[in-house]
Amino acid sequence: MKRKLAYLSAILATAGLAACSSPSTTTMNDDGTKVTLSPEQTLEAYHWNLVSTIKADGNTEPAWTSSKSNKPLTLTFAENRVAIQNLCNNMMAGYQLTERDIDFSQVAGTMRMCNDPELMQYEQTVAKLLPTATDWSLAATNQTQPDAPAPVLTLHFENGDKWRLQGEQTNETKYGSKAETVFLEIAPQTEICPQSGNNCLKVREVNFDSSGIQSAVGEWVLFQPNAIEGFTHQDGVHSVIRTLRYDIKNAPAGSATQAYELDMVVQTGKAL
Repeated sequence: MKRKLAYLSAILATAGLAACSSPSTTTMNDDGTKVTLSPEQTLEAYHWNLVSTIKADGNTEPAWTSSKSNKPLTLTFAENRVAIQNLCNNMMAGYQLTERDIDFSQVAGTMRMCNDPELMQYEQTVAKLLPTATDWSLAATNQTQPDAPAPVLTLHFENGDKWRLQGEQTNETKYGSKAETVFLEIAPQTEICPQSGNNCLKVREVNFDSSGIQSAVGEWVLFQPNAIEGFTHQDGVHSVIRTLRYDIKNAPAGSATQAYELDMVVQTGKAL
């Protein structure tokens, strides 16, 4: 498998011009090699969670979070597209970087109604505000140091507001590899793992043909209950999920060599 440096260079080669006012970010490769990311590479190497809004009058407001999910607004940049996450709908916009300026296109997304009126209102506000962003900057950060603070992205808007967003490594950055899409079937009942004694998930891989018809299944195996990031099992509920799978390089002996992230719930229902 390619090293993280090679991987990041490949996926970020098409990024725009660097923001001259923003410093680079230094991270550590799995083999101990330091990797320096340009500002635009740093944008794509992290998820950006909104921490606070600094209003034009200087007052600071904490990030708005949904009462249901308790998660802040998150921006994820990739290939000149930004995903706007943790709102009611899945939303997306294009973006371009020129020197220190950033230009977002009109926001597009699904049109699902939300049971939370405040969340719907906030979502509409975000969709209107994001295309008015004018410039961006990154705080200097050295991620090779113990307990180093996360990188901080600041977006400036025409009305004088500023967003402060804190970076959280994407799994592609964390594991240094591109994800493989894998469908998993989760049995409705858990089973005790012999080694750990935990109530483990009973899981098998599922394959589908080009028509979306199930074509093959693998052998049942046991996963630790937290082995699939973002997935919470309900006892007695059968599920088929789409996941992103990453290889874990240099995994300690006896530990997992692959990591899974929930991408989408395909099917779920009570066991018969």
